[in-house]
Amino acid sequence: MEDTPIVALDLARTLKVAEAAARAAGTYLLQKLGFARVASQKALNDDLLDADLEVEHLLLTHLRKETPDLGILSEEQVSQEAGKHYWIVDPLDGSANFQRGSPLFAIAIALVFNQVPQASIVYLPTQNEMFTAIQNQGAFLNGKRIHVSSTSTIDQAIIHVGDFSKGNNTQQVYDRLGDVLQLITRVRRVRMIGTAAMDLAYLACGRADGLINYANDPWDIEAGKLLLVEAGGQVSTRRYANRTMAVYSNGIIHQDIEKLLSPSSSA
Repeated sequence: MEDTPIVALDLARTLKVAEAAARAAGTYLLQKLGFARVASQKALNDDLLDADLEVEHLLLTHLRKETPDLGILSEEQVSQEAGKHYWIVDPLDGSANFQRGSPLFAIAIALVFNQVPQASIVYLPTQNEMFTAIQNQGAFLNGKRIHVSSTSTIDQAIIHVGDFSKGNNTQQVYDRLGDVLQLITRVRRVRMIGTAAMDLAYLACGRADGLINYANDPWDIEAGKLLLVEAGGQVSTRRYANRTMAVYSNGIIHQDIEKLLSPSSSA
């Protein structure tokens, strides 16, 4: 028990390193917004921008300098440099938005100790909003505690949806579209904004009530997932024959969303 304050202090200090790195990266991205070039194509409809690589270099250089004992798992490098203690970095979540000059993009960083996310940030540069969370200490927006919404019925819910059209598996895309159709008939609004990190940050502070998402790479979800859990939300994973879907919510309407999206539900 005597070590707990020291651990908490170390997490808080280390998280400040991520915040500083994200703010510096955000300043760069605001200057580059709408002017990024395609460096290569990672997959169908998934371009790698010069800004992805440049901002990743900026972030990783900062993190390596300030926390040399921590490894890094980053989206564009896709390599973990150390074992149990490392950063997970998404340098630019929402690249397609960013390329077109849209303000809907985010920087996401999670800190993992012993394979468990312990702290995270999601930074929205165009709004100057810094979301932070430390395990068992709550979630915050620009230093003020945040909570999920109190929406209690699915017919009043605003539900975000992850990009269901990525990839070249036509049947999988049709199945995902079926999930969206199920939602449209029952909820108040469905939104797709094109960045999972922002989706989860918005859910954590009550700007949305639920999210269904098909991305499962750690850089896409780990930072925002910790935010949501620390803000009082709930997470579950549903596996079907042709797809895996994560369900995120304010917790109150979680079972209703799952029931609505069950295979037995009629279209």
